[in-house]
Amino acid sequence: MFVTGIARSDGGIAAANRNVLAAMERVSERVGAALEVHILHEPTGTTHRTGESGERIMEKSHGGSRYMMGAAIARSLLRSQLVLFDHVHLATPLAALSILPGFMRAKTVICAHGSESWKRIKPASIKAFQTADLTLTNSNYTLEHMRRTFNGFSGQACPLGLPPKFALTPSPPPRSAKRPVLRAADGAERAISDRAMLLVGRMDPAEQEKGHRELISVLPRVCREVADADLVFVGGGGDAEAIAQIAAASPAAGRIFLPGRVDDDQLSELYAAAYAYVMPSRQEGFGLVYLEAMNHALPCLACHEDGAADVVVDGETGLLVKQPIDDNELTAAIVGLLSNPPRARELGEAGWSRLNNQFTAKAHQSRMETALEPLLR
Repeated sequence: MFVTGIARSDGGIAAANRNVLAAMERVSERVGAALEVHILHEPTGTTHRTGESGERIMEKSHGGSRYMMGAAIARSLLRSQLVLFDHVHLATPLAALSILPGFMRAKTVICAHGSESWKRIKPASIKAFQTADLTLTNSNYTLEHMRRTFNGFSGQACPLGLPPKFALTPSPPPRSAKRPVLRAADGAERAISDRAMLLVGRMDPAEQEKGHRELISVLPRVCREVADADLVFVGGGGDAEAIAQIAAASPAAGRIFLPGRVDDDQLSELYAAAYAYVMPSRQEGFGLVYLEAMNHALPCLACHEDGAADVVVDGETGLLVKQPIDDNELTAAIVGLLSNPPRARELGEAGWSRLNNQFTAKAHQSRMETALEPLLR
């Protein structure tokens, strides 16, 4: 198993890898094989341990050394039963081995996580996907776009789930009466309102498609219909200052809050106090953050033609708006959601049920095991 990061790394891919590792441990146990885990972007070191049923597991971190990682990949492709890559950029050595018959190398699996698998994709990555025995995509959305972009690869969707140690709520939690006090974009401090909409996500100047700007743009119109509507943007990044400036210039600056990065306890408080989760993103390969919101029984607003549509069911667990985003449609969707608390609660509870039925850590791990085991028969 070759990954960019697992336990000591942040981000959606690392979170997904924790489930993949659990699945790989169980598969290796059933076939009686040792498991090696090679990690690129974590401090150098090697750990040897024994799984619950006695299988040998080695975890080796390469401290960012692509040379050491590449050497380990080359060895494993020629001597292992199965090799899994968490990212196509790690799997580029497969392109060089495509001339070898399959019986001379390991069975290979690539996990595909989003637009890097089909948008602006490099020829070497396409060749790696075409050489691999199986590509597992994080959503049907990613798989469909890969099939539209190139052919000749064996792929199937394996939707993600929340990571193993994520604390699931035992039942749809009621909204908290506690109103966190934050500083608004106009500089005033006050408690967020009962109609606070939450967005949790990085603010990257190279991406700018999470929906921050679009939400700021329509908020004055929303406030004319729902006077106490608030926006809370959690997260940081290189685009945070630009977004803060746009928010400060808005006529609704007093209703926009940008607390930056917050700790887990603060984030839980904001989820508990929020009325809805609104992230009309156009860049999600899947969207684990929607699952976090569904764990708090929040209705979600997302976009059609995006990986979030694999998670959020339009009219059942939330609302989807079209791309490109139309201000009128986005305004109407938000106003409709904020104006009907019973309906919002109904959508949120349906989302909580969908999460627990389809997107838990156990569900994700089970899908991985079902996909991997046939390769070892």
